[in-house]
Amino acid sequence: MVFILVCLSGDGSSFAATVIFLLASLTDFLDGQLARRTGSVSETGKILDPLADRILIGAAVIALTIKGLLPVAGVALVVSRDIVLLFGYKLLERRGVVVRVSRLGKSYTAILLAAIVAVMAGFAPGGYDIGLWLFWVGVTGSLLSGALYVMEGVSRLRAERIRPGG
Repeated sequence: MVFILVCLSGDGSSFAATVIFLLASLTDFLDGQLARRTGSVSETGKILDPLADRILIGAAVIALTIKGLLPVAGVALVVSRDIVLLFGYKLLERRGVVVRVSRLGKSYTAILLAAIVAVMAGFAPGGYDIGLWLFWVGVTGSLLSGALYVMEGVSRLRAERIRPGG
């Protein structure tokens, strides 16, 4: 990822790193919008798009932590949540259970993306670090949506076991 190289080569808040991250985020968003509007949403896309979001966010928050711009604890929570959900998704998939991305999950992904941009851009009007505040809102929401995904997955597994022939 060019973004990671640019981010790590400077102070983590360079204009170039911010622009590259913004472009990656925007093209991902526009790709999803275009797929929905043209009716070309695929099952593969439904799996790969959220995975790409998690990789982009994970790589960005780790790079910004290395640069000392984000707290290790928050990044550990975000990355751990994503790892748990990835393994959970694979486990559920083997049993024929699919849990789709929720609006809540998408909302907190957007908040984390905005937080990353604000942190990289050094956006702190009046000395108030908007990026760090958004980051913690995103971490909290990410954990909440992750818990809801786990609960939905467990519920669907139980329903599969109860169903005749299941």
